[in-house]
Amino acid sequence: MMLNKNTKTNLGALLLRLGLIDEDQLEHAMNEHQRTGIMLSKILVRLGMVSEDALTQILGTQMQSTMKMRLGEMLLQQGYITEAQLEKALEEQKKTGQRLGRTLVMLGFLPEERLIEILSAQLDVPFIKLESFTFDEDASTHLSDEICRRYDVVPLFVANKTLTIAMADPTNIRVVDIVKFKSRMDVDIVMASKKEIQAAVDKMYATSSEQESLADLIRDGDDELETVERGADSSVNEPELTDEEGQQVVKIVTTLIHEAIARGASDIHLEPQETHLKLRYRIDGDLQLQPPIPARLMPQILSRIKLLSKMDIAEKRKPLDGRFTVRYKGSEVDLRVSSFPVSLRKRGVCEKIVMRILDPNSGQFPLREMGFDPRVLKQFLEAINLPNGIILVTGPTGSGKSTTLYASIREIIDSTTNISTMEDPVELNIDGVNQGQINNAAGFTFAAGIRALLRQDPDVIMIGEMRDTETSSMAIEAALTGHLVFSTLHTNDAAGSFPRLLEMGLEPFLVSTAIKGVLAQRLVRRICKHCKEPVEISEELRADLHLTPDMQFYHGKGCSKCDGSGYKGRCGIYEFLVPNEGVRNLILKRASGDEIKRTAIKECGLITLRMDGIQKALAGLTTLEQALSASTRDD
Repeated sequence: MMLNKNTKTNLGALLLRLGLIDEDQLEHAMNEHQRTGIMLSKILVRLGMVSEDALTQILGTQMQSTMKMRLGEMLLQQGYITEAQLEKALEEQKKTGQRLGRTLVMLGFLPEERLIEILSAQLDVPFIKLESFTFDEDASTHLSDEICRRYDVVPLFVANKTLTIAMADPTNIRVVDIVKFKSRMDVDIVMASKKEIQAAVDKMYATSSEQESLADLIRDGDDELETVERGADSSVNEPELTDEEGQQVVKIVTTLIHEAIARGASDIHLEPQETHLKLRYRIDGDLQLQPPIPARLMPQILSRIKLLSKMDIAEKRKPLDGRFTVRYKGSEVDLRVSSFPVSLRKRGVCEKIVMRILDPNSGQFPLREMGFDPRVLKQFLEAINLPNGIILVTGPTGSGKSTTLYASIREIIDSTTNISTMEDPVELNIDGVNQGQINNAAGFTFAAGIRALLRQDPDVIMIGEMRDTETSSMAIEAALTGHLVFSTLHTNDAAGSFPRLLEMGLEPFLVSTAIKGVLAQRLVRRICKHCKEPVEISEELRADLHLTPDMQFYHGKGCSKCDGSGYKGRCGIYEFLVPNEGVRNLILKRASGDEIKRTAIKECGLITLRMDGIQKALAGLTTLEQALSASTRDD
C-alpha cells in the first residue's frame, strides 16, 4: 500500500522535529532497520536514542501488530468490543454507509483515540498527539483553511520539499491527492484524532475577526454601564437601539453561545443587574464570571434568546421554557432555555435566563471509559444485564446520572431487545431506542407513561426520575413482572435510596425484592495534566483520614492550558451497592441509611464514594480536596 513506504521517514522526521534525536542518530538507526528489518521505533529504544516514555508521550500507545486482519476481527481479538456490539455496528453500517470504525465510535462502543491507535497499527502509519506537538509556522501557508476544514487535515511541517500532514483517515487516497495538488508538494502522512485535528485547525487559522472576543463586542465605554434615571412610572426607560446596535445584539448572542460551547460549558447564566447584565458560564461544575454586558442591550439580548427559543417575548411575569438548536462547526447542539422572573429595585421585573447546553456529540462515553473501579464495573455490568429488576442511579443535579444511564443502554442494546424510555427532557437521542418526552400539560406523566409502555411489550424501560409514589409503585410493578427498569433518585449515597423509597410509601418487601443495585455518583474536577505536580498533605489530615506517609497526592499549579485553575475537565467517583441478604433484612426493618451502609461495607465489600475518591486522588486524576468535598465520611 502506498501509505506504508513513508512510515519510517515520517517517524524519523517527527522525532527530528521534536528534537529527540539528531540526523546522525536517525541515519544510524535507519541503517540498522534496513539491515535487521526490526521496527525503527524499537531500534531507537534499543540503541538508547529515545526512551519508551518519550515515544509514548509523543506518539501515544500504539498497538504493534505483525499480522494484518480485518478491523472487526482485531477489535474482537483484543477484547475492545463484544460480538453483539460488532453485529450492531455492522447493522448500523449498512444503513449509514459509514466506515465500521466511525460507526463503532458513533455508537459509543469505542473511543476515537483507541480507533486511531488500532488503525495506525493496521496501516503502519504513525499516530501523533497534536496537543503536545509544536507546529511549523510556515506549514499553514501551503494549505488553506477551507481545505483543512473540509477534509479534516492539518499541515505539521515541511522537510526536504515534503509536507507532513495529520489526517484522521489516511486510507482516503482522494484527499491525499487533493492535498498534493493544492500544496504542490509531496506529502507524508501521520494519523491523529478528528477532534484534535479540528482543534489544531481552529488554532492555526484563527483570524483577527474570528478571535474577536465577547469582551471586544460589548466594550462600549464606562458610560454605557451606568443605571439610567427612573421615569415617573418607576421603571427604567432605555433609549432605542440603532440599527448598528441591533446587529451587535445578534452578534453578542451568537458569540456568547459559540464561546460557551467551545469552552465546554454546560450552562449559560444571564442575570439582570441594576447596571448591567451579568454573564456566567458553568465549566467543569463551577460558575465562571464573564465580562458584563451593557444595560442598554439587556432587554434586546434577553428578547433575542426568547425569540430563538419560541417563547412568548411579551410574557415576563411567569417562568417559561423553550428550546432551540444551533449549528457549531458542522455539528448540531441543542440548548434548553428557562426564564425566571426576578425583581430589581429600580428596573422592576426582569428575567433571568439559563441555557443548558445539550451537545449530542459530547458525553457519549462507553461504560468502560467512565472511570469505574474494575470491581464496581464488573458488578454493574452484571446488574444491567439482568432480565428484570430496578437499577437506580443516584446523585445531585449535574452529577452525570443521565450520562451513566445512556452509556448503560448503549451497552445492552441489540436487535433482540425492545428498549423504551420516558424522559423530561430527552437529552440525547440513541438509535434503536424508543424515547418518550414527558408532557405534564398534556397528561403524559411518568406514571401514565409506564402504564402505556407496559402495553408495548418492552424488555427494558428507562424512567427519567422516580419522583413520586405513583411513579415508583408502577416502576416496581414493572420490575416484578419481568422487566428491567433504569431510573434515578436524588439521594446523598447509595444506601440512602432505600429509606427514600420507603418514605414515599412503598412497602419494604417490594423494595427489597425489586431493587437489584444502586449506583451513587459524583463528578470531581480533573487535575490539568499539563501542570500536575506532587503536593504535601498535612500530618493532621493524614491522621484524620488514616493515610500512610508513603501515599502521594497531586494538584495542578495552574497554567495557560487550564486558565490558571489547575483543573481541566471532570471525572466520576462511584459507589455501587448490590443488596445481599443482610441488607434486605435491614430494609424490611426500615433501618436507616447509615445502618445499611455499614452493613454493606462489611458484608458486600462496598467501595464508597469516599474510598473511590481517595483512590482517584492517589492515581493523580483529581485532588484530595475535590474527593473529600464530593463525599461524606464512612463512619
